[in-house]
Formats: sequence, structure tokens, C-alpha cells
Amino acid sequence: MEIVQSQPFDEIMFDEINSTIAMNSPMEKRSRLISIPYDEERAVPATISPCCSQDSAALFPTVTSKFCDIESHYLIDPTVLGVGHHGSVRRCIHRTTGKQFAVKSICKADPSVKLQGIAREISLLQEMKHKSMIQLVDVYEDSDFVHLVTELCQGGELFDRIVQRSNAGKGCFSEQEAARILYQILNAVLYMQQHNVVHRDIKPENILFETTEEDSCIKIIDFGLARKHYGDRGEPPMNTVVGTPYYIAPDVLQKSYDKSCDMWSIGVIAYILFAGYPPFNGTSNKEVYNAVRNGIYYFPSEDWKHISIGARNFVMGLLQRDPMRRMTVEQALRHPWLERQLNSMNMDESRDSVEVVYDRSSKKESILFRGLFRPRVKII
Repeated sequence: MEIVQSQPFDEIMFDEINSTIAMNSPMEKRSRLISIPYDEERAVPATISPCCSQDSAALFPTVTSKFCDIESHYLIDPTVLGVGHHGSVRRCIHRTTGKQFAVKSICKADPSVKLQGIAREISLLQEMKHKSMIQLVDVYEDSDFVHLVTELCQGGELFDRIVQRSNAGKGCFSEQEAARILYQILNAVLYMQQHNVVHRDIKPENILFETTEEDSCIKIIDFGLARKHYGDRGEPPMNTVVGTPYYIAPDVLQKSYDKSCDMWSIGVIAYILFAGYPPFNGTSNKEVYNAVRNGIYYFPSEDWKHISIGARNFVMGLLQRDPMRRMTVEQALRHPWLERQLNSMNMDESRDSVEVVYDRSSKKESILFRGLFRPRVKII
């Protein structure tokens, strides 16, 4: 068994909802940090054009400044598909075209909901035009709710596939399958970083499959905690603690972080794709964060004996306690393990699900990768 250790960080408070987590099934329960997600006050108002307005809009606080009845254009299924930070998601059908979409309804009366935060989420969704991110189709608002109409993904959450495979004793995902998923996530994060967007809540529950096919494309969803950050232009680090305990970066808990916090989250996801459980675990939220604070995670032989050294190196490169030593998204996309897995897929003959674009000339960097991430390891 390999033990990997990193440095401690400051203590914070955790929400105790769903805090009892079975040790033999760590992916069964989920919980969030206590936080005010819409923390930064400089939210950019969204440019939205609802299809109609009502005079009553002037009597209520609004995001769009116009009210419109979504049910006049969409037939909404009452069955809840999922629950996000401040809203529930349902299937809807456009009354004219018959096309199916998803609609996230955010209750404006929720004390934790801030209108400028909703405006920021809408603005970011309108800006994000990438095949691996959920696309915003329309926005409606009434006196009680803001409704975000988006693409409909029918393949379910990555979280559910992890649970299914773990329960079936299949050893979770193969290295090739994991590489396919991670490559798409990394490309989406690269796009976000190019647009100065930090997601701050990347996790399997926020990654959906377009279809039920095994090789389906993925979509990153839920930009409720996302924000713009111009760290490269000298903006001070972010300092509000937001995220989900299993996936949150230690620098977020230290209240001084930048875009690299998303890379830590991807490292946790990579570990889970191979092992079927998170690297930092516990029977309560407090134990989970204590595990992260101790900075120790394991590669148990029983679960990792068939996982290559390159894959472990990839995980360790992302789960670096020091953000300065953590792999950047560009480095992760050029990691030798990922390149080898993508090459072995014969992607040119596959359907247009994943476009592989990386620099084959990075031989020097590939050599550097071999010795870059060597934590103190003890074999048990």
C-alpha cells in the first residue's frame, strides 16, 4: 500500500446533513459546506430577453426585469431529475417543436439565494460555449422562480455510474475509460480558464452523460458556485469557502485560492474513477475534512494492483497540497499517461464524441513528468 502525505490546513465548519457515511460505501452520502455561494458582489448582470413581460414585475425583485410564464411555452414534467444548490431540475418539452430540454427552477424566496448570484450564473452559462459544458437555451422568470432551460442529458450522472460499477464489483473504470472522461473534463476546464472562469464545484454529481451509451460524451453542469477570477491580471486570491467536502481543495479551506482549485477536484475524481471511493474519507463531514487536513491518502494494493504507475502519477500530480506544485490544466492534458491512453483508443475511427488535440512534440516535457511527482511513499 502506498501512502501519500501532504501538509495540513486550517479548520472550518461543515454542514452535517447526510453526515453518516458508511465506510464500506463512501459514495453513498453527499453533503456540502456551509457557505454563501454568491459571495462576490461584483456580479455581472445577465443580458436576457424573455419572450414577454408583465406589469407585476415592478412589484417584485427581479433578475431579468421581465416576467414570463414558462408554461406557456414548455410542458413541464413534475418528476424531479436532480437537485442543485438552489433549485430542482425537471424535464420539459417545447410546446411548438416537441423538443425535450431540462429546466432548473430557482426559488427566489430561498434565504440563501441572491439575485446577483443568479444573474452571475446566467451570465456565465451564456458565455460558456463548449461541447463539454451544458448549454443554456432560455431563461424565464415569474414572481417566485427563475427558470433556466438547458440541454437535456439522458445518460445520468457520473456519480451514478461510479456507484453502479463499484457495487457490481467491476473495479470501477478502466484506465482507457477514465482517460476518455478526464480528457473531456480537462478540455472543459481549459476553456473555462481561458475565459477566466473558476467552477469551484467540479464533482461526479455535476458531470452528466449525454446518452446512456458507455462511451457517451459528458457535460459539466451547475455553475451556481462559479465565478470570474482574473488571477493572471493581479486580482487577489479568492477567499470564500465554497464547494463539496470530498472534492474541495485544501487551499479553498485556507481561504486563499485561485483557478488551481478545480485541478484538485479533478484529481479526486481521477482517484475515484480508478478506485470507486474518494481518497479522503470518513464517517462524518468532520472526519472527511480531518482526513484532508492530514493530507494522507492511500493506494491500497487490493484496489490499485491493476492500475499503472503512470495513472497513479497522474493522480498524484493533481493532488498536490501546494497549488504551485499542482499540475496545471495544460500539463495534465500533456501528461504521458493520458497521451498513451488517448493514442490507444484509435480516436480517428470513433464517432465524433471526443476530439483529441495535443502536442506530440512535448517529448522534453514528457521526460520531466517522470520525476516531477514523487511524494514520500511508504509501501505496506
